[in-house]
Amino acid sequence: MKNDYGEYIIKSRLSTIQTPEYDISGEVHKQLKNKSYTRNSKKSLRLATIIGICMLLSTGVLAVTIPKFNKIISKLNPEIVPMLQPIESESEQNGIKMEVVAAYNDDEMAVIYLTLQDLTQDRLSPNTNLYDYSLSEGALFNSQIIDYDEETKTAAFRIQANGGENIDGKRLVLSVKSLLSDSVVFDGVETGVVLKDISRNNPETIALNMEHVSGGGGSMFDSWESKGNIQVLKAEQKNIKIPRIEFMYISNIGYIDDKLHIQTRWTGEGIDDHGYFYFTDTEGNDLQIRPSTVHFGIDELGNTMDRGDYIEYVFDLEGIDIEDIAMKGYFVSSGEQIKGNWEAKFKLQSVGQERKASCDLDFGTWQLNHLYASEIGVTLLGTGEYDVSQVPKIFINMSDGTMDEITFISSFTNNERIYLKAITDKPIDTTRIESISINGDIVKFE
Repeated sequence: MKNDYGEYIIKSRLSTIQTPEYDISGEVHKQLKNKSYTRNSKKSLRLATIIGICMLLSTGVLAVTIPKFNKIISKLNPEIVPMLQPIESESEQNGIKMEVVAAYNDDEMAVIYLTLQDLTQDRLSPNTNLYDYSLSEGALFNSQIIDYDEETKTAAFRIQANGGENIDGKRLVLSVKSLLSDSVVFDGVETGVVLKDISRNNPETIALNMEHVSGGGGSMFDSWESKGNIQVLKAEQKNIKIPRIEFMYISNIGYIDDKLHIQTRWTGEGIDDHGYFYFTDTEGNDLQIRPSTVHFGIDELGNTMDRGDYIEYVFDLEGIDIEDIAMKGYFVSSGEQIKGNWEAKFKLQSVGQERKASCDLDFGTWQLNHLYASEIGVTLLGTGEYDVSQVPKIFINMSDGTMDEITFISSFTNNERIYLKAITDKPIDTTRIESISINGDIVKFE
C-alpha cells in the first residue's frame, strides 16, 4: 500500500462526523459578510520578520524561555514560523505533562501544536493518539502525531479545529481526557474473499432506521439519512475470519440493489479498533474505490439499535471488472488507553486577510458555491455528496505567474453541506493571488 493511506484514514474518519444540530458551514460564515479588515502591510512585514528571527535563532529569547517551541518549529516549514503564536500553558496528570506550545488561526480554522511528556514511565510512543479531547470553542477536530522523542519520552501533536469566528480573540480551554498508545497496524491484509464467488441473488436483509445509527460516512450516507430507513444485510449469516485480525470478522456479505455490502462484527475490547477494506489490481495497485459506511447494533429481538457493534461497508462497483481484483484490508488495534484530565488555557488572534469568491462548479456528486483564501489555506463550501476518494486538485495561481499545489485537504459534511479546508505548508500572500484552479476550473476573487 502507498504511504498516503494515513491521509486517507484521516479524511475518511473525519467524514463520519455528523453534526445535525450545528450548521458548520453557515455558522462559520454567518458573520464574515459583515466583517471588514484593515492591515498595515509594511508594519506587518517588519513585525513578522522580527518574530521570525526571534523564533529561528537558537540563542534568542523565545528559544531560551520556550525550549519545546524550538522542537516544534524544527518539524515545520520555516515560512510558517512567523505565523505561530508562542504559548506556554501546561497541565500535569498521572505523571504525564501536557503543554500547548504554539498555534495560529484564520477566520476558518485554528491549528494548535502541543506536546505530551511522560515524566515517570514509558507509556508514550510514535503510535500514541489523542482520543477524548475538546476545545471550548469551535467544532470538528482532528489530530495527528508529528514527532516522538524517545530520549525525552515526548510526543508532539498538531490539532485542527474549525469554526474560526468562535475562536478568534477568545480565551480557549483545550481539554484532553484520554490517550491511546501502542496501537498495532495491520496493513495490506489478505482477506481471502473472492469477489466473483459472491452470489448476486437477493440476500436476507433487515430494515435499519437511520435514527438508530451510531456513526457512518461516505458519499451515500446523506441520501441514506434522507430516506430514513435503508436495507442492510441480516446479521450473523456468515463468520469469515480475517487473517491476523482477532477483533472483528465478516458477519455477512452480499449485494443489495447492485451495491456490494460487507457487514462486520467488532468483538474486541479495544476502545478505538478500526479499519476498512479496499481493492487492488493484479499488480497490487489500489483502485481507489472507497465505501460508504453505517454503524449500528442489534438487540436480542433482532431489532436495530444505536450501538456500534456492526459496521456495514457499501461499495459501488458499477463498471468494475471483478474477475482480477483482490479485496484487502487495513486495520488498527487501538492498544492501551491512558486517562487523565489535562487542561490548557490560551488566546488566539487571527492572522492575515481573507479573500472570497462566489462560484458555481459541478463536480458530479457535489457543487461548489463559495471559496475563501487566507494565509493558512483555501476553504471550499458546497452542497451535495462529497466523495473522499475524489479529492479535487487545487492550485493557487499567483500574480507573478507561479503556481502552488495544495496537497492536504480536510473534508466535513453536514446535512449535504460540504466543507473542505485545503491547508498549505507555507503562508499565502493573499494580496498576490490571481485565481484558484480546481480540477482545471479557474475561480477569480471578488
